[in-house]
Amino acid sequence: MHKSGAPLDPETALPWQKLAAALSDLLGDPPASGAGPGLDAHESRVQAVADMLIAKGLVDPAEMQSRMEALAVRLAGDKDRAHPKTRFSNAAPNDIGGLPGGPIDTSAGTHEGWHLLVTAIGAVLGARGLTRIDERRRSSEDLGEDYHRLGYFERMAQGGANLLYEKGILTREEVERRIEKLRQRK
Repeated sequence: MHKSGAPLDPETALPWQKLAAALSDLLGDPPASGAGPGLDAHESRVQAVADMLIAKGLVDPAEMQSRMEALAVRLAGDKDRAHPKTRFSNAAPNDIGGLPGGPIDTSAGTHEGWHLLVTAIGAVLGARGLTRIDERRRSSEDLGEDYHRLGYFERMAQGGANLLYEKGILTREEVERRIEKLRQRK
């Protein structure tokens, strides 16, 4: 049933609506449209299915509550996770089309020396044919959750290093040894 009380149209119903209808048909009588105080037909159907699963001993209410609380925390902390594009597709972390982006700072800002160095390294590696721009972009996008946590130049540095490891140009071990030597200089 739709919010309006009309029967679900199989041609236009969303997959979750079809699943909810099938589950309630399998588990017992489907809920009446708008059943439950303050719930629309969809909310009533989901609640009815949850109630029937609990009543039949197929779902533990404490586990369901715990999972709902964990999901609420995750969604509250990461608004991108709640976007359908990221939930129902193989979208990469950089694929934020349709999401609110906020204001854009168009000022040039200041750049630290290492920002210039990581940019120059990328240009030199590209000029020598060791890496390509599409590979560098992919390696940054493959950072997963770190993609949003890291700044632009940090993504360039980490993604670039990962690409060099992947290609066998450098190893993690030799980079870690060099980092340790640099720390000892201080």
